[in-house]
Amino acid sequence: LPGQDGRVELADVLPALAARGVNEVLLEAGPRLVGAFAQLGLIDEYRLFVAATFLGSSARPLLDWPLNTMAEAPRLKITGMRAVGDDWCVTAVPQRASDV
Repeated sequence: LPGQDGRVELADVLPALAARGVNEVLLEAGPRLVGAFAQLGLIDEYRLFVAATFLGSSARPLLDWPLNTMAEAPRLKITGMRAVGDDWCVTAVPQRASDV
């Protein structure tokens, strides 16, 4: 797909994939790409893996989304939680205004 500066327009990617018969996309990427998809509202479901390990202050963020206050933070609705070995998998969906 054509884009600017060697990048595709993310809002154009999913319809193009759907036109090719793709109905699910697993986005396992770094914080910039995940943050870009999240800010555009292109993520239907999150699978967050939580390990019982402290990474410290130099750990990378889950996603790059500049937020100044908690009030700006999008809310998630947890739809499932299960143990995966010693970790936890939290399944969550973006919370709609009607869910609040």
